[in-house]
Amino acid sequence: MRIFRKTVAVGGTMLSAAALGILPTTHANAASNCWPGQEYMRAPYFQKVYPVFYCNNLAGEPIHEFPDRGNVVGYMNSTTSWFLCRDDYGDLNGEYNNPSHAKRWIYTEADNGQWGFMNDKNISSETDPLSEC
Repeated sequence: MRIFRKTVAVGGTMLSAAALGILPTTHANAASNCWPGQEYMRAPYFQKVYPVFYCNNLAGEPIHEFPDRGNVVGYMNSTTSWFLCRDDYGDLNGEYNNPSHAKRWIYTEADNGQWGFMNDKNISSETDPLSEC
């Protein structure tokens, strides 16, 4: 009887930890890639035509005029948005858990029609498939 109670107590603890999401997972899930659309678009800042890619991103994130944390020109309110290219030479963007993306900014058009760069750390899809700006 005593063994049964200990097993139940441990099982209950494990269940509670799992419900809270604090148990380590057995494997890490990589982000799925941004996916290509069927269209091409001219990027005003670069005066070059790029294929459009769609990516999953956080809603309400700022779009900056340049690949830095400076002037905000608009916001992206959707959670799936289109992007044209990536700039890997911007200011540090705070993405410390992925050093290869630590200076990556993604070029797009904000919901207000202004063009600029979204911080790569706000995009949950893998942005490697995008062309370099």
